Amino acid sequence: MTSIAQVTIAIPTYNRSDLLKISLKSVLEQDYTDFQVIVLDNASTDDTEAVVHSFADSRITYVRNETNIGIFRNFARAIELNSSPYLTTLPDDDTLLPGFLRQSVLALDNHPLAAFSVAGAKGIDSKGMSVPLPNDPPPEGLITGLDYLHEIVAGRNWVLYVPSVMYRAEALSAVGAFDPVHSNHSTDLNLYLRLAAHHNIVFIPEVLSQVRIHTERDSYTRFASGGTGPLATMAERTDAIAYLLESPRAADASYRQWLSERLLHISMRRSELTAQLVPQLNLSWSERLQVALQDLTSITASGKQFILIDENQWGCEKRPDFQVLPFLEQAGEYWGAPLDSQTAIRELERMRHEGASFLVIGWTAFWWFDYFAEFRDHLNTNFPCILRNSCLMVFNLEHPLHL
Repeated sequence: MTSIAQVTIAIPTYNRSDLLKISLKSVLEQDYTDFQVIVLDNASTDDTEAVVHSFADSRITYVRNETNIGIFRNFARAIELNSSPYLTTLPDDDTLLPGFLRQSVLALDNHPLAAFSVAGAKGIDSKGMSVPLPNDPPPEGLITGLDYLHEIVAGRNWVLYVPSVMYRAEALSAVGAFDPVHSNHSTDLNLYLRLAAHHNIVFIPEVLSQVRIHTERDSYTRFASGGTGPLATMAERTDAIAYLLESPRAADASYRQWLSERLLHISMRRSELTAQLVPQLNLSWSERLQVALQDLTSITASGKQFILIDENQWGCEKRPDFQVLPFLEQAGEYWGAPLDSQTAIRELERMRHEGASFLVIGWTAFWWFDYFAEFRDHLNTNFPCILRNSCLMVFNLEHPLHL
């Protein structure tokens, strides 16, 4: 199927003429040719304008801001100036791979209820060498927006990278443009969630874009360890719960209960991440540990063994009053986090059958309940939670609910 729909590729840029040249070249090498490029120059002081005009291609329009209006407002201009049915925003340090435009247009043409398409992306560093991108394996083909929201709330790490997305302009008009509700670095996720509340999404399995991860990247703090990205993501997930509560799915009482449980957990994680940035908001690390150990003492008074998920940070294995089983473990020694939920479930059941009475999850490993969703569901479905607070969660393995 051949589409005649026109596409706009908007490239916001600032003082990155060398990388911009690579991005523009990747667009002009596409085998789908019915497109226009808008380069949004945020008052660069280098040779950006000369680089753009050096391509001498009538499909390229150069728009210069007289003053630097900031990253967010420059990206927002992409939607403001777009006149095409489809739009892609391409950061000036990223590139499109062959076939991106053709396959993205085809996906949206074939799925008229989809608000946007998402292709696969791979990471590269400042020198163009491959680097891993954090991401759960995304689905393939068309999914409903509500299914997408559900999986995000459940803890799926489906990261939709900006250069891999093509929007339907009509859908953008219906829900509004970029909005920095929670963070400057999660405006794209905020938009995806708002679109998903009303529209479907189509996922393209091929890798068709490259995301450059380097210290000069505008959203580098979203990728860097210790950055604000996780906090922003928790805030966006809270919004996703609200959209699901507004949907027909909320008519099911059991589903509302699940949403409330996720909301409480996500809200707690958000507060925990906030406290890392503003330490005086909560107990110190050592104070939280003392509270947790006091709770553990009441559980282990009978001398029973318990599995402890604490990222090997609490030091309980050195205390003679606790019978601690690290998780994961080999020959009684801590072995690190599991690769996936299936591994965690298998090891939990093995240790339970070998005599473990309780599973304790410390706050230092609460992220497991977002990342290992199937493991979380296995615990909640099969074992009573006898204690849940901001320091730890304790599951009774001796009295399973269904097993």
